[in-house]
Amino acid sequence: MGILASNIADLVLECQELLIERGAFVGLQTDLQDFVAVREMWQGRQKKFQGGLDWRFDLQVDHNHSARWVALYETDGGAINDTLRKGTVGPRFGNAHYLFDDREPDLQRGEVGIVDLVKTKYIAMMYSWYETLEGAMWGKPADSTDEQTPYGIEYWILKNAAAGFNAENPVGFAAGRANIDSTAAGNARWANYADRYVAVSKEDLVRKMRRAALLTRFRSPLSHREPRLGGMKNGIYTTSTVIQTLEELLEAQNMNLGNDIASKDGQAMFKGTPVMWAPYLDLDAQNPVYMIDWEWFAIGTQPGWENKLGKPYPLNGQAHNVHRVDFDVTLNTVCTNLRRQAVLATA
Repeated sequence: MGILASNIADLVLECQELLIERGAFVGLQTDLQDFVAVREMWQGRQKKFQGGLDWRFDLQVDHNHSARWVALYETDGGAINDTLRKGTVGPRFGNAHYLFDDREPDLQRGEVGIVDLVKTKYIAMMYSWYETLEGAMWGKPADSTDEQTPYGIEYWILKNAAAGFNAENPVGFAAGRANIDSTAAGNARWANYADRYVAVSKEDLVRKMRRAALLTRFRSPLSHREPRLGGMKNGIYTTSTVIQTLEELLEAQNMNLGNDIASKDGQAMFKGTPVMWAPYLDLDAQNPVYMIDWEWFAIGTQPGWENKLGKPYPLNGQAHNVHRVDFDVTLNTVCTNLRRQAVLATA
């Protein structure tokens, strides 16, 4: 028995997220083997920010240099040092959608047919969203004139051939990350750690990862509130080329492997943190190894706009039987402590 066209929009709204097993199909929607940024950030590292044009956080980039050794009756001096900087990150807006027509054959087969049809359209829309989000989370906008693309990891964590905390800004962003210019006087500490490696070996890459881990572990002698974005957790992400070589290094140091010729696949760790393959990074010829401290790095969302799925509505300019469903998100990435982040890459 069919269903009235007037009831289709309400039924779609009710069932579009109920992805039932009936009418199962093989998903071949993308070339990415895994959506690591989506899982690590979007699904696991969201931080809700309240409304406003910009999301803000404060940095204190220096102390006041007032401490000294003094003599009896020595004249006091004094100077006011401006040590505070304000970081700002503007929200970005994402949209995906799908269309359906009341007259499509499946819509004449009752509720089950509608659910199956909406299922395929909803999944196709969400794969489009997640693939777009994955690329944005690893990348960066071309320059500051792009006010639509979110800030990705490549925007916050800059590569550099010189080992250390390099005072620089992302290419195309003269005002600096979060509008704090790392090249301006007093701002050199607003920088991530970077280094270059040549070989995936213990003597080169692993040794430099150990140094990066050591130098990015800042401990304060004082306790005060800080703009932390999540719980204590580290993440290490790299390409398939690097991860496979690291697994071979792991096999080489273990003499009791048994008969499994790939016994260490998926088991590479560094200081207790799994080294993960991020398929999107395979597009980067520099084979980066990102070492991220998630305590200071998150994806900011606006309450009510994390996964806003709209109701079907008639689409202007299309046939009167065509409806559109929109998925809208307000987000951007935020890093409040660059000195806890590191990247190593080849030339």
